[in-house]
Amino acid sequence: MRSNIWKANKNTAMVIAALACAMLAASTSAFAVPATQVSRVLIFNNFEGLCCSLWNQTVKITEPAAVVPVIVTWSADVAPNDEFIVGLSLNGGSCIAYGSREIDLFAPGGSGYTSTTHQWVILPTDGLKKGTNTFALCGGGTGSPADFIDIGLSTLTVQISN
Repeated sequence: MRSNIWKANKNTAMVIAALACAMLAASTSAFAVPATQVSRVLIFNNFEGLCCSLWNQTVKITEPAAVVPVIVTWSADVAPNDEFIVGLSLNGGSCIAYGSREIDLFAPGGSGYTSTTHQWVILPTDGLKKGTNTFALCGGGTGSPADFIDIGLSTLTVQISN
């Protein structure tokens, strides 16, 4: 009889330990940092023409089964010769500004370059889908086909929102 009690207590202890591990795993995943992807370009690029063309900078992120908003941020040193706009192509679609889009034409102190940062919140209703979503930087001039912009060091990040 004593061996049956020992087996029952041992089995109960194993079940309790397994449940504790499962609860610990669930609680730590609830506080996990959201998924992020970053593209950093350390060379200078020059783009010419009217809006909109792709600017050779892309990030991807994998959405969970329940699609949630993402935050996309682009920051760069730029030197446009005329008014320029910037946006995103979501999953190969059109170039859209999901918020701010104007790039400042005037650099402080006449240096030619100015820093610009644009941040967009992309909602599931904007076309996000379950699985992999691709965000490509795009933009162009607003005045003439001869408009050009030099883009210095830049970063493009995408992060799933909480």
